[in-house]
This record gives sequence, C-alpha cells and structure tokens, in this order.
Amino acid sequence: MKRLAPLLLLLILAGAVLVPEISSWPPDRQDPGASLQGPSRTHWLGTDLLGRDLGSRLADGAQVSLAVGFAGTLVALAIGLVVGAAAGWAGGWVDAVLMRLVDTLYGLPFVFVAIVATVVFRSLPPDRNPFVRLLGSEQRAQIVMLFTVLGAIGWLTPARIIRAEVQSLRSSGFVEASRALGVGTLSILRRHILPNLAGPVLAYAALMVPTMMLEESFLSFIGLGARDPQASWGSLLADGARLLNPVQFRWWLVVFPAAALSTTLLALQSFAEGLRKVKPGRGA
Repeated sequence: MKRLAPLLLLLILAGAVLVPEISSWPPDRQDPGASLQGPSRTHWLGTDLLGRDLGSRLADGAQVSLAVGFAGTLVALAIGLVVGAAAGWAGGWVDAVLMRLVDTLYGLPFVFVAIVATVVFRSLPPDRNPFVRLLGSEQRAQIVMLFTVLGAIGWLTPARIIRAEVQSLRSSGFVEASRALGVGTLSILRRHILPNLAGPVLAYAALMVPTMMLEESFLSFIGLGARDPQASWGSLLADGARLLNPVQFRWWLVVFPAAALSTTLLALQSFAEGLRKVKPGRGA
C-alpha cells in the first residue's frame, strides 16, 4: 500500500479535477425524473434526491475536502513553525511563555471551539463578514473560513514538534561551528535550521492532511461546512444519512462518499508513513 499510495493520490487528484469538467452530468445539473436512482449505465454511482449525478458530486466534493485538508495543514504548519521555532531557538522565558500558551490552548475542546468560530463567522451579515468581503463570494468565503478556522486551531502539535527539532539542531555541531565562525542568527536559521526541518515537517504535514479532512467532514456532516449546491464528502455523507430509512435503503448515497473518504485517508496515511522513514540531512 505504501508504494501504491502516491499513485492512488494522483488518481484521486486527477479525478477531482477532470471528472466535473468532462462528465456529461455536471455536479449541479438537476433531473427530478432521475431522483434517487441506484447505480446504472447512465449514472454509474447513482443519483441524489434532486437527481444530480453522484459521481460528479463526489469529484466536485473532493475538490473541497482536499482543498480544506491541504490549506488547513499549511495554515497550521505556518503558525506552528513560527511559534515552535521561536520557542526552540530562543529558549528561556520565551520558550516558557509560548509553551504555557500551547498547554493552555490544549485544554480547550477542539470541537467546541471549531463550532463556535464557524457559527460566529457564518452568522455575520455578508457586508461585515471579512471572508465574504475579501473574496466576493459566499461559497468561496465558506471554504476559506473552514480551512482558516481548522488551521488556526490545529497548530499546537506542530509547534511542539518543531520546537523539539529546533532545540536538537541548535545544539548540533554544525550550528555551533557556524556560531564560532561569526555567522548571524538569520543565516543559521536559513541555511541550517529550516532545511533540516523540512523532513519532519513534511512527514507530519502528510499526517495532518487526513486529520483536517476528517474535521472538515465532521463540520460538514453537522451542517457547518460546505453548503448546497457546493458539496464536500462530509456534506454528501450527511445528505445520504438523512435519507436512510428502514423502508428504502439508498446505500449508494452513503457507501460511495464513505469509500472515497476512507480510501483517501488511508492513502495519505500510507504516504506519510513512507515519508517518516526518510532521514533528513544534517549540515549544509
């Protein structure tokens, strides 16, 4: 699986980009006469309540889920890099203050904070919502707000990992040699510290992406994520779950979104495990 993970991820990315463009059934095309049809030659993965093709909706939802996963990870790593590097390099009272801040924030329930932040931003009128004013579109603003909130909450663990790595690098021989030669702090950080952080940060980033995707799926599942007609895998699962009943079991509305999400998460985790075995170089 570890060897197939990169290829599988490329296929998923290609499908997310190409399927909505080349499909004869666009994601937002409604056909009331084809409502809740099972998989067939016309609609390979079936249709939803409004007669929209589930295959196209899955590919369109992949764009949102993957975008939130990757962008949220970048936001979290950016904040964690600044805080962790400052704490690990400066040490002393700077390290103590920043780590106590991290410990305090760890005590807050993530789900509660994410829900409150999402509700607050969504309750603002469009002319007062900073995301809507910046992007000019409520749909785009919703996606940007999602990964910003998730990233702003998810930086705590990266900060601790980066702090530990910086502390280890700060006492290494090549950094001490650079100091003895009179190399400035910024040069040491640029030439020695940051390049040697690339391996651990990249490996952890690959683990963070599926976490962000799961968190986005949860928020969408409870109605705080992507809004119809925009789809994400979490919102598609929520739509399918609402239509489950003992009389008619529309299994395709739950099975296919769940399979897409679980397959992507498994591929990302396998890819991350492979990255963890790559040993970063030391020195410059």
